[in-house]
Amino acid sequence: MKISQKLYVRVALSIAIVALLVSLATSLFSYISGLEERKTTNYTLVKQLAQTMQKTAAISAYLVDLELGEEISNGLLSNDLVKGVSLSGDAQMLITQGDINNVSEQVSIQLMHPFIPDTKIGMLTLYPDDIYIQQQAQKASEKEVLLMMVHSIIIIFFVSLAVNQQLSRPLQKLTDDFAKIDPSMPQTMQMLSVKKRGKDEVSRLIKGINSLMRALQQTIRNERELRTKTQELEARFRLIFEQASAGICLVDEQNMITTYNPAFKEHFVENGKTEMSSLNFPTLLNNSDKLQSLLQVIREKDNVEQLSLDIECTIGTQTKWLHCLFAKLTEQRDTVRENQETLIEVILHDVTERAEKEFQTRFEADHDALTYLLNRRAGERALNNALSECISKDHQLVLMMIDLDKFKPVNDNLGHEAGDKVLIEVAQRIKSRFNLDTDICIRWGGDEFVIAREIKLSEQESALKQAQLMLQDIELPIQVNDDTSCNVSACIGFVVGPNDGEALHELMVNADNTMYQAKENGRGQVAIFNKV
Repeated sequence: MKISQKLYVRVALSIAIVALLVSLATSLFSYISGLEERKTTNYTLVKQLAQTMQKTAAISAYLVDLELGEEISNGLLSNDLVKGVSLSGDAQMLITQGDINNVSEQVSIQLMHPFIPDTKIGMLTLYPDDIYIQQQAQKASEKEVLLMMVHSIIIIFFVSLAVNQQLSRPLQKLTDDFAKIDPSMPQTMQMLSVKKRGKDEVSRLIKGINSLMRALQQTIRNERELRTKTQELEARFRLIFEQASAGICLVDEQNMITTYNPAFKEHFVENGKTEMSSLNFPTLLNNSDKLQSLLQVIREKDNVEQLSLDIECTIGTQTKWLHCLFAKLTEQRDTVRENQETLIEVILHDVTERAEKEFQTRFEADHDALTYLLNRRAGERALNNALSECISKDHQLVLMMIDLDKFKPVNDNLGHEAGDKVLIEVAQRIKSRFNLDTDICIRWGGDEFVIAREIKLSEQESALKQAQLMLQDIELPIQVNDDTSCNVSACIGFVVGPNDGEALHELMVNADNTMYQAKENGRGQVAIFNKV
């Protein structure tokens, strides 16, 4: 049989079971102890009965009156507690009546002489009826146990009724009212009813629940308002994020892109494809090592919140420049969560057009407009840097001052346009011989050029040979128009710093003087500076 799960049913059953078990145990103990007590009482009654007849029996024994003795025996046997009687005196007097066999206990009283103290004249023995005594004691005990059980059942009933009235029913009502509450529907959260002037535990519990529900109602209303505002803000920020013209992404501590908007994706998707080649942010841009170091600096240094950088990016065959703003996202909560990951927000704009204009402007500012070699101002800066670098590394700087021969007749006879073509061609021939990344080629002014190369001590002869080959290149015919060509030559002053001058000015003067010595020696030559 399945017991109901309702509390008031289980409480009532628990009380009834416990009360019944206690009643049964009490009754059993009362039965056992009452049975023994009543048996003892009955045996005491038999003894008192014998003591009552003691004097009469003594007279009977003294007079040897058998008739009186029999009356005494019959009188004793008339009591239901006595089963047998034995009265003895001298040898002539022995009266035995009733059943004296199979008796577990017997009551014997000595008969004393009526006139002579301490003189024994006979014995009165009563044999109790054990079966009757047992039956009487058992009936009395059973009756007592029955009354006790009835009394217990009545108490259980009224106790259960009181518990149900004072505890189970209020709890049941509280449970039913509470079951009607739906936290998602605040209108169902009605206050629970409380007994007037109720000060018991249930009333205090209901008051506590009502107070909690009032706070919960307010919390739900506030949460709903906050959720509505949050959803509105989220929708607005999502719209801004999705439709922003700037590319935006979030980068985690492993430099992986976790979130990005469509504008960001457009910057890194090759033509004909729909997805980015990688979600590792540094690998999307050129010079990824430098970018990884910059991201690490932002994460590790507290005083660095944001940095900006223009970075070159190659997508397929297209090269572009992106202006990137890096900002570390900080925790806005009062309590910072453990193991909080540091995210970096990246906002980027395509500045390719601006960068190209800047490159063009910088190139035009640093280069000769005709030959595209470095101009004198930028060339001096580059030479100073190169000389300092060579001195610090214990290297040498070969510096060559070049001046063209027979250039003025080209301008005078063929025109300045032809002269410009000669200068352009000479510049290209110079660049073809001195085309290392560290080589410096300068149009010093007019038909003068300066070349510098960083070398080791053992490479000086190789540099000199390159200069001689360059002279041969310059002397080759130059086509100035469809049917006209011309020839020019050059003289070179060859110096090596810092041996021939630790300062650039000194080195340039020595190169210039050496170049004029070459012109005086017949032109078309390389003259090496010689300290005399």
